[in-house]
Amino acid sequence: MTLTLPGTPWRKEQTEDLQRVLRTVDGEIPLVLVSGNHDVGNVPTPETIAEFQRTWGDDYFSFWAGGVLFLVLNSQFFYDASMCPALKQAQDQWLDQQLSIAGQQKCQHAVVFQHIPLFLQSIDEDDDYFSLTRLVRKEMADKFSQAGQVLEPYQCSFSAVD
Repeated sequence: MTLTLPGTPWRKEQTEDLQRVLRTVDGEIPLVLVSGNHDVGNVPTPETIAEFQRTWGDDYFSFWAGGVLFLVLNSQFFYDASMCPALKQAQDQWLDQQLSIAGQQKCQHAVVFQHIPLFLQSIDEDDDYFSLTRLVRKEMADKFSQAGQVLEPYQCSFSAVD
């Protein structure tokens, strides 16, 4: 949400500025905040995840709107969870539970929000800094497919600076 990475100068000031601006948004407009590398680091740690949670709320969660399941994932765990494997495992187990519920409730659509896209053009594209690796893409595509969800090749980014 900010330009600075965890532990860098001006982080506190940038966070406070953003919080001040967000408080001016009409309370009737729901905001969905998705963690990314500038929020929890390229290699997240238990400390950076805890800081995000204290400041912004859960780093992964779900909600239903209009019969559609929305899943907000912490994709930094898919990029590199070497410093917090238990946190990644917890998200993986939670995601499996959410997809199971979606299947039981015959969910017609599921929308996934995550900072790092699975792919940019094609699920078979080469690995790239701006998307997840083929191995992770396959694992995630298999999870969604087994839950009866289809991966649509639609990518959307609302990042002003990254």
